[in-house]
Amino acid sequence: MQLIDTRVSDAGTEVMVEFVGEGGESVLVRMSNEDHLLDDQNAIDHAKAVMVQLTAFDDSGATRPDESNSRPRRDDTLVDTESLLPSDLSH
Repeated sequence: MQLIDTRVSDAGTEVMVEFVGEGGESVLVRMSNEDHLLDDQNAIDHAKAVMVQLTAFDDSGATRPDESNSRPRRDDTLVDTESLLPSDLSH
């Protein structure tokens, strides 16, 4: 995806970062911001780190949301996104 725009939306306790590509594709990362520590640049950096972590997962068991088996498996690994934050923002 050739990135042409990055949009940050702050919705109070939630921040969303949308990466927009030149072909009309987009990726939206939604993150909790209850402690209001994520400014625009920190939110972008955190969203990028989350996407990097996602690429490390094996997607062989991926399903579509409309499939009956769309609930996470017990063996799915959760990402500790707190560890992806710069040290001055993690708590």
